[in-house]
Amino acid sequence: MAKLLTSHGVPSARILLEETGADTCSSARAVARLLRAEGLSAPVYAASSAYHLLRCVMLLRAFGVRAHGAGPPWVPAGSRMATRCYWWLRELAALVYDGVLALLLRMGLWE
Repeated sequence: MAKLLTSHGVPSARILLEETGADTCSSARAVARLLRAEGLSAPVYAASSAYHLLRCVMLLRAFGVRAHGAGPPWVPAGSRMATRCYWWLRELAALVYDGVLALLLRMGLWE
């Protein structure tokens, strides 16, 4: 992602890398920690697929980050209905799971 940003003119000094996250929830949590450690509170724009973007934004917000979505608002042309349903259902299940996990983490009931 850093290469993509720099190729579009973003100075590398303006890019903070977070490379420890193993999944969406741990990545969002780590980004929140990184922003707090750097003293940054500006809005964050999450970029992901149309399927995944809602969960990314929800988790960042759950960990106190002012997050907005910046992904594509469409479903890829030519994708089959079965494929689209699979990905939407997968994300729905993950959204519920990660939402509960984020809540437990914020409440200190889970490590």
